[in-house]
Amino acid sequence: MRIHTAFRPLTQPVLYAFIGLAAFSLIAAGCASESKIAQNSKGSVYLEEVPDWSFEASHPAVIDQVTMAKALRGLYTDSTQGGSSQMSAGGGKPMRIFSDEDVDFLTPLLTHALSKAKPEQLVSFRTSSSAGSGSEPAAGSIYLQKGALHVTIAQGRSVKGFMPESVARIEQAPAYAAGGGKGSMAAVIDYQALAIAPAVAPLPVAQAAPKAIPVPATAAATTQTKPQPATNLAVQDNKDSSATTREQYELKKAKDALAKKDTEINMLRRESEWMKRELRERDLELKAIKASKVSAKPATKKKTAEATQTR
Repeated sequence: MRIHTAFRPLTQPVLYAFIGLAAFSLIAAGCASESKIAQNSKGSVYLEEVPDWSFEASHPAVIDQVTMAKALRGLYTDSTQGGSSQMSAGGGKPMRIFSDEDVDFLTPLLTHALSKAKPEQLVSFRTSSSAGSGSEPAAGSIYLQKGALHVTIAQGRSVKGFMPESVARIEQAPAYAAGGGKGSMAAVIDYQALAIAPAVAPLPVAQAAPKAIPVPATAAATTQTKPQPATNLAVQDNKDSSATTREQYELKKAKDALAKKDTEINMLRRESEWMKRELRERDLELKAIKASKVSAKPATKKKTAEATQTR
């Protein structure tokens, strides 16, 4: 076996040292699973290690900011979809997911993060509505793999398409790209074709749900016996649902991180057991070699004596 042969020349102290280094590397990797790029009132961008061992991105990657901005502006949803609701039978008008303010905030940070990312990492992002654009907050991830830019929207309005359509396709996003959730959609973009594609007409931006207008105290006193308007109830339900979704998202990320660490510990445990078996086999082989040398010495002397008598 290839690994078995590679470790044969190692002595017992070297193997023990290797075990210690492996354990330290796994602990350090678990502590550095996330790396913050930026965080402010407009949102956040950070590098995140993917717990799926089959994932391998083409990172670090260099993408110019003009192409990145075109990728963000090209993502669109539809006017009938808010949050995770389904599109109506009659369809709706395409509307951009990211506002110009969001694009200006995310573009330099995402390009910088992709240039720093490792093959086992993707870039996660989150926008807020505090930029004043009125667009709905969104969260998701982006990574480069096999010549395509994968952009997933895990929270907010779901991706329905991309403009221009000829350079991208929409598909189900893997769980690791959606923070462990299911049902999110991703745009797989040929960014090199996008870079030379002609500009398309800008779409309107999908707006966040309107906030309830506070009622003056005098008006509230005269209407306190009236039932609360259905619109205000709907807005409150949307806020509660959004807060619950964020909590579930963060909880899922924490569970995934714990599961990954458990997997790494189990792998380290198996490697340690294998190395112990290797040491035992090595000791047995050395003892067998020494025993064979000891048993071969008398036979050699006897043959020498017989040769002398013949002469």
